[in-house]
Amino acid sequence: MKKPGLWRAVTTAALAGAAVLTAVVPAGADVRPTRPCAAGEISAEIGEGRSPNPSTSRLFTISLKGVSCLLSGALDYIRFYDTSGRPMDVRFSDKFAVAPFENVWVDDFRRPVVYVSAPAGNGGMPIGSMTFSVPTAPESELTAAWPAPAGGPLMLTKIMRPVS
Repeated sequence: MKKPGLWRAVTTAALAGAAVLTAVVPAGADVRPTRPCAAGEISAEIGEGRSPNPSTSRLFTISLKGVSCLLSGALDYIRFYDTSGRPMDVRFSDKFAVAPFENVWVDDFRRPVVYVSAPAGNGGMPIGSMTFSVPTAPESELTAAWPAPAGGPLMLTKIMRPVS
């Protein structure tokens, strides 16, 4: 037995709900950016994460945030500073940051990352901050506070989507 009145009410409610959702989403919000990030459009934060193998390594995450644009490649012009702001000679290897590189979307909800692996242990150098540039905006210098002392050599990945 069909209930045309009920079907019409459900259909009308569904269409009204879809119209409300469409009105809430800004025009072009789901359009993927096609341009690379430029100087001044991104910033960085560094945090210590949970290492998949804590007996042998520590894991730090450099999180990149900014406007709707694309990043690709590996960090460049990397420098470390101690807690007083003096330059440090920190050994690192970027052997995990090799091509092919993919374009990674950056916006308010998508934050590409660079993973940094350090040898296990609580000791290490008193790293206070790190500066670097990204390939799409080599003239920009990003600076981020380093969360804890770390020993070297550090291993850095390429710019990538976060691993969950």
